Formats: sequence, structure tokens, C-alpha cells
Amino acid sequence: MRPSRAKDDASPASGCCVEISFAIIPRCARFEMTGKGNVSLMDPWIILSNFLKKIYIQRGLIRSFVVRDLKARYVGSFMGLFWSVIHPIVLLVSYTFVFSLIFGLKPRPDTGTTSFALFLFCSILPWLFFQDALQRSSTIILDNANLVTKTLFPSEILPLVALLSGFVNHLIGFAILLGIILFTLGKVSVFLLMIPVYVLLLMLFTLGLSWFVSSVNVFIRDASQVLSVVLTFWFWLTPIFYTPDMIPSYLSFLLRLNPLAHIVIGYRDCLLRMCMPDLGILAILAAVSVAVFAAGGLFFRKTKREFVDVL
Repeated sequence: MRPSRAKDDASPASGCCVEISFAIIPRCARFEMTGKGNVSLMDPWIILSNFLKKIYIQRGLIRSFVVRDLKARYVGSFMGLFWSVIHPIVLLVSYTFVFSLIFGLKPRPDTGTTSFALFLFCSILPWLFFQDALQRSSTIILDNANLVTKTLFPSEILPLVALLSGFVNHLIGFAILLGIILFTLGKVSVFLLMIPVYVLLLMLFTLGLSWFVSSVNVFIRDASQVLSVVLTFWFWLTPIFYTPDMIPSYLSFLLRLNPLAHIVIGYRDCLLRMCMPDLGILAILAAVSVAVFAAGGLFFRKTKREFVDVL
């Protein structure tokens, strides 16, 4: 008699529990235990596949939570969703005043623009999306403890809700950026079509980290504070205000190891320089983003079983 898996988390959409037996999984993809307790290399991918399938089943619930989150943030305020535009603009104006007017920093001729404000807007937009989604995800499990402790609630969708809510704000900011580019440069490049690729990779990378951080913060409440410190250093190590050639050669490895650096550079290449991004770097970025996404998903799935005991 082959052992059966324990019942997986029930789906709110179906209202019932699902029991999966090893008998329905191909032999090459099973948890094939040896005397030393080794498992097949395919097992993590099977677990991840089932995990993502559950998320897809909950797409209606995710959509409802995203709408609810946006309403909670903006409904009742006089400016409403327009606040999502005001905050980035205030940052943009502040940084432009300090770095351009006070310090006299100007973009290099090969950056595609002579406007520091446009250079900065294009660079900081993906960072703000990443930072907002990750910071909000770090406490989202604790903020929704009343839902997470309910047996049938799929807690894995909460970091995704924070990500998609931030994506709405990112789209608004991106539309404004495109308008400014058309007004100042008079055209956009065909390489604009590469931006969705960068956005997808950014979302995969961010969601993987969000699953990891939100899970760790349930057990170690200082994790969100540590994240704020890490993001501060990460911000200045990302070429938002400068180009990679301005950093000392002995520190250039920090940019090569920074996925956000390659995303920011990719945005500038497609929108300002209007040239094809480095496809080799893009391929590495894709591999890293998928790996972080998968690792974060597996980590969250393994740790979520203990949430109820801790919360």
C-alpha cells in the first residue's frame, strides 16, 4: 500500500478539501525515498506546480482583494487614486532639486536625454514599484492574521495582492512617463515593447522575495525592520542617479550582482537610449527572477503550515 499525501489546503473557491495520492503521479516524479531519505529532483517542481495551480484557482478572490486594497488606500480621500501619482512626483522634484540644481549633476550624453528629471523618473519608477510591494508584503500576513488563521484561507495570495495593487500604481506612473517622453523627445522606440518583459521579471523577482519576507516576519517580527535597512542600502547601490560607468571598478561587482540594477538599466535602454538591451544580461536576469520566484514560493508553502500556531 502506497502512502497518500496529507490533505492540501482547501480552496475557498471549491469549498472542499482535495486529497492527492502518490498513485496518480508518474513514478519519475514521485517522492522516491531511499534508505538515506533522499528525494527526487523533480519533487520541488511538483510541489511548486501544485502551489501555483492553487493560486490560479483563486484568481477571482485575488481580484476582489486587489480592488478592496485599492479602495482601502484611496477611497474617502479627496484626491483618491491621484495620490499614487503625487508621492512619486514629490520624490522626483525633491531629488531633482538636490542632485541637479544643488550638486549640478547632469546625465551623460549617451543616456538619451539631457534632462536629469526625465533620467531620474525613468530610473526610479521600477524601484518604487519594487520597494512598495516588498515593504507592504513584509507585514501583510500579520495585518491579516484574522484571515490567515481561518483554515480555508489561502494566505499565499496576500503578497500577490500587494504586488498587483502596486502594479496598478506603476502603470499610472508609466503612462505619465511615456507622455513626458513623447513631449520632450518627440518619439518612442520600438524597443518599448521590451518593457513588459522587464516588468514581468521584476514582478517574479519581487513576488519571490515577498513570499520569503512575509513568511519570515511571522516568526521573526524584526524582519520588516531589517528589510527597511536593507532597502536603504539597496537603493543607493542601484544606478538610479548615476550610470554604471561612474562607479569605481572595484565596486562594479555590486552592480553585476544586483537584479534591480539591470532592470533600471533596461528601462533606460528601451525608453531613453532607444536601443536593444543586452540580451545576455536579460537571459541571466530571467533565470535569477524565476529561481527567486520558485524558491520563495516553496519556502512560503513549507512555512505557512505553522502560521496558525504563531499568530
